[in-house]
Amino acid sequence: MIGLPTPDDLAGITRLLIMQATPFCNIDCSYCYLPNRNQRHRMPLETVAASISWLYGNGLATDNLSLVWHAGEPLVLPPDWYRSAIQAAAGALPAGAALQHCIQTNAVLVNDRWCDLFLELGIQVGVSLDGPADLHDARRRTRSGAGTHEAALRGVRVLRRRCVPLHAICVVTEATLDRPEELIDFFAAEGIDELGLNIEEIEGGNRHSSLATPEVEARFRVFFERALNRAATVGVMLREARDVLAALPRHADTRWPGNDQNTPFANVTITWDGAIHTFSPELAGFEHPRHGAMALGNVARDSLPAILVGERFRHLWSEVAEGVEACARSCPYFPLCRGGAPSNKLAERGSFDATETMNCRLINQQVSEAVLSRLNRLRSSGFQGVPG
Repeated sequence: MIGLPTPDDLAGITRLLIMQATPFCNIDCSYCYLPNRNQRHRMPLETVAASISWLYGNGLATDNLSLVWHAGEPLVLPPDWYRSAIQAAAGALPAGAALQHCIQTNAVLVNDRWCDLFLELGIQVGVSLDGPADLHDARRRTRSGAGTHEAALRGVRVLRRRCVPLHAICVVTEATLDRPEELIDFFAAEGIDELGLNIEEIEGGNRHSSLATPEVEARFRVFFERALNRAATVGVMLREARDVLAALPRHADTRWPGNDQNTPFANVTITWDGAIHTFSPELAGFEHPRHGAMALGNVARDSLPAILVGERFRHLWSEVAEGVEACARSCPYFPLCRGGAPSNKLAERGSFDATETMNCRLINQQVSEAVLSRLNRLRSSGFQGVPG
């Protein structure tokens, strides 16, 4: 049984800090997992500083910490708010520490003022874009029901014109499965050479997926193989292929055999009000009938030692750890996925101690098989490098 962690066990474990500047989103995607995206709250600058102080003061931050502004549409707040927020964060850093700031945006509001900010402060930019207009606009709409593709693509082109480096995340639905080459060609034509393919997941506030039938799931493997081949041809790096290849040489940690989503405090999400969350970022702000709210405490009042002995963390960790161990016992893909995502287990199976989910079958199993099959084919043909 994986034991209850101590503060010493968790020293330097946090690689990703997600900060929710606001829960509000200016569009209304049909597959969105966020539970409170109608709320217009804004994180106080004091909470920004307190969050950084809490993370470093409790010894959690790794040397290469990334801070992602996400969990709502961050650009609904003005650029000057981020200048002030990043200054507040910098003021709370210990001597010698540095943060890499990142923003995940739907790109609808991107303009030259935003590009000035990104370039001035070295902010890494990720955009959410679902490919050609009909695929994108089917799910990513304004609150009045209009498509957002034109505005999002305009924002992407402003970023490209201003030479702001960016990557993209694309959500794959059933409608995407028959068009892998067209999808990859779209991103290549827009100058986007780093792409992540998120599936339409069941998690958080999203209770349904167009991929969640055996017949549709069976089509995903062919889709991904074709997408992978096309991406290699046109010079697009797929995040999923990179992640599988990066996992190959990794050996299990005897203390923490899981991944960044099921290892306590490897990821930390802090919502606009200072509430502290860990495990899958998609759990932030979510309430479950059996578990209640997922917040473990607040940066203004709760220390890490107090959280670790608290009833809520002990309850969540016990079930998450049981799920990791169950995956390790039962699944041949465990060396690659390290136990799956708690958010998917809870949404699909009703418990953190569950094992296989749709997300596992598609992203962990079928993607891994496709990437490894391609790698084997390339090696059989005499290729000695790493496939794209």
